[in-house]
Amino acid sequence: MADMHDTGFSWHDDHTMPPAPTRRRPSGLRLLGSVLVALVVISGLVGALLLATPAMETPDRTAPDAPEAAENR
Repeated sequence: MADMHDTGFSWHDDHTMPPAPTRRRPSGLRLLGSVLVALVVISGLVGALLLATPAMETPDRTAPDAPEAAENR
């Protein structure tokens, strides 16, 4: 049985490959676009929450007062 080192395959990092290229910084326009998209999404979520809050409130179930017509008799 042949040893793995004899086959020419090396499973360890021998640093013979060049390093990966560094990431370029996004341009100002792309950064501004990302910020605007994030603001639109956040404002949409906040707006939906503000509009849905009154609809989720339950009305008070207290005994109703006498109608106004009954008071005039």
